[in-house]
Amino acid sequence: MVPPAQKSKTKELTSEQIDKKRDVLSKVLRYGTSQERKQALFELVSFPKEHAKELYLYLGEMIRTEKDLGMKVVILRTIAELQLSEYKDSVILLFEDPNEDVTKQAVTTAKRLKIPEAVPPLIEKLKKEDFTKNSNAVTLYLNALSELPNGKDASPFLQTKFKEKFNNSDTRAQIALFFGSVADSDADALLQDVAFDDALPTTLRCYSINALGKIKSQAAKPKLFELLDSLKKTAGKLDGKKAQSLKIYTIGALVLLGDKAVIQELNEFARDDDAMVRLRVIEFMGNMKDPAALEILNYKKDRDPSPKVQKAAKRAIDQIEGKEVKPLDLDQDASEKDAQTDK
Repeated sequence: MVPPAQKSKTKELTSEQIDKKRDVLSKVLRYGTSQERKQALFELVSFPKEHAKELYLYLGEMIRTEKDLGMKVVILRTIAELQLSEYKDSVILLFEDPNEDVTKQAVTTAKRLKIPEAVPPLIEKLKKEDFTKNSNAVTLYLNALSELPNGKDASPFLQTKFKEKFNNSDTRAQIALFFGSVADSDADALLQDVAFDDALPTTLRCYSINALGKIKSQAAKPKLFELLDSLKKTAGKLDGKKAQSLKIYTIGALVLLGDKAVIQELNEFARDDDAMVRLRVIEFMGNMKDPAALEILNYKKDRDPSPKVQKAAKRAIDQIEGKEVKPLDLDQDASEKDAQTDK
């Protein structure tokens, strides 16, 4: 993001000043030190696009010829920031760069540019990975594919890897999230097999439950309610973190399924002794925007023992009343914090 002050300063430049600055940027990009060139690329982001064609052309040359690894990364970031999809072929070529940082940034840039042509090479890269290990590379590729047009093309291969029980459970969990992101209903049965298997790690089960909600699995709905009932009956017997995560993800999946019967469950879990469970449930109430929740939310806003829950209740009330609120990435928040249990 370009600071507002910098944007306004650029807008105030005269035609003569713009020409002069373009000339300076052009020379710095060609002859400056690495640090000077990085700064020039930063300034290029805020330079008026209608006057930057020559600079963009040189940027395309830089991505093909640059040797400095740090510069490659910054060039890729700049191309992503400027949405210069005309350099997609050069971006994809850098998927095979020997430097890991360059490869990661190239994949991230392809994701931000929404390059459909990036899908086949990313699938090929996935096929070379060892799924028996927890791999940051696999997570990177899955995350990119989940946001790319036609990224769902990776699903048949990933269904096979998800089915293989000897593969790393964290890696299988990331595949489950992928199925949810691309709404792969063909993975429904596979996800159910994992989601409701008490013997499997909690994180893997939670991510599979989340995916079932995202693919709108009507077949899983009765089992999700059964799981909630089971969690109530075994309260105090399960490990606290495990029970908390399963509750949160199961309720969240039912919310995603849009089942009105879940409102009763939300009211019940809004009284849970675990503040994190109450917090998530109240966030779900806000997302559902059901006025029937206002009474309990007003109570939670004023009387809940947790300040965080009080704040969440106030936000949920605003959502239901149609007021503008800052969006929350519940899936990311939950996936990063709630399910990190018995891996």
